[in-house]
Amino acid sequence: MTMQGQGNNVPQRHQQSQQDSDDESYTGSSGLYSEMVSEESPRQQQSVAVAEGQLPPKTEQGSRTRGLHQTPSSVKRGDAQGMQQEEGGETAQKKGRVARGKAKVRTMMNTAFEAPVARVRAVTGRDSQRVAIYVFLCISFFHLIFVILSAALSQIDVIGGSCYTFWGFKLNCDTVSYSIRTVLFQGCSRVRNIFQAGSAFSIISVLTSMATLAASWVLCCRFREADRHVRYSKGYANADEVDLAQEPNYNGGMEDGSQAHAPLYDAGDLKKVMIVIVAFSLVCELIPWALIAAILTERYCDDIFEWSTATTYGTGFGLGLTAWLAEFLAYIVFVTVV
Repeated sequence: MTMQGQGNNVPQRHQQSQQDSDDESYTGSSGLYSEMVSEESPRQQQSVAVAEGQLPPKTEQGSRTRGLHQTPSSVKRGDAQGMQQEEGGETAQKKGRVARGKAKVRTMMNTAFEAPVARVRAVTGRDSQRVAIYVFLCISFFHLIFVILSAALSQIDVIGGSCYTFWGFKLNCDTVSYSIRTVLFQGCSRVRNIFQAGSAFSIISVLTSMATLAASWVLCCRFREADRHVRYSKGYANADEVDLAQEPNYNGGMEDGSQAHAPLYDAGDLKKVMIVIVAFSLVCELIPWALIAAILTERYCDDIFEWSTATTYGTGFGLGLTAWLAEFLAYIVFVTVV
């Protein structure tokens, strides 16, 4: 009885060690199970969270992770982006300077050609208008003399002392008497019509030149009156208004202080009238000398008048051409400066 009971009973030490090994095996299996669960649970939780919209997708998580932990390649890309931004900033600054330069050039051009109080000046300084008005008056005076002489003197000189004027043929060009009047030219109606047209436009040119001189004198007097008045005020004004002085608020944006506030005289409607008169005068003066040049160039009725062998341009033609060129240049300066 005693021996059977001892055979069935396991010793205490062996039983305890077996229990410890069982515990270790169970613990190991449970640890493996826990590791498997821990590896699978984040994926399952992440998939569930993504399905529920609580967590961002992997791409967003990856971008956030890369943003938190910069790799060397990301650092290089950041440096490259920084350099590109700096280059872009420099390029923008250059473009800004170029744009400002172009805007300044456009402003200067508009000032030179469009601004009523800041046109191109022929002489540097505030007295350019004064000089232009006085010079135009002098040119108008001599221009009138030249036009009168051109209408009276020879247009075509003939070898031997003879000449043709707009009024007829002179056997001796130094005398005042005519041998043949223009209306008596026979055998070539074209030449007769050209001389008659030239005489008509030469008379109109004399009248328009007198009107130009009178308008220039009036402009000079009004400018002198405004100049006297400006000594007791701040600037010039429109001469057609009652007040003869006012301060111009814009003068072309010139940076020089002495030039930026220089007052300019405004001729008003008188300038417009003079522009029309002088333009009409230029057209009327162009026709006479152009007709004479056409006769000698085209050689109308050369078998009768012998233009190609015995004639040349006369004194009156040279005076008329000189008067036209002088008035044309003065007209450009007048429109630009005054």
